[in-house]
Amino acid sequence: MIDYSIVHHVPGRIRIGVPLIKELSISDLLKRFSAIEIPEGVKGIRPNPITGTVVISYDPGMINILKYLADMATGKDLLGADQEGGCDE
Repeated sequence: MIDYSIVHHVPGRIRIGVPLIKELSISDLLKRFSAIEIPEGVKGIRPNPITGTVVISYDPGMINILKYLADMATGKDLLGADQEGGCDE
């Protein structure tokens, strides 16, 4: 499971803290994020390894972003690594 926390959330945009991305090289980060299947309703995913955050732009009428994050952290695995933790919302 990926450890993450919600830093800021307004409908249509959410910033989550993902400490694991601070440990990745830029090439690993790009490779892992390009492999993520982006569901309908998600407009974009922008990781920032310097701050350890990920900004997700989405259509709130098309996707339940909190469920998507929980599914990614526990099932599909947001970064392709098994980590202990969860959401600290």
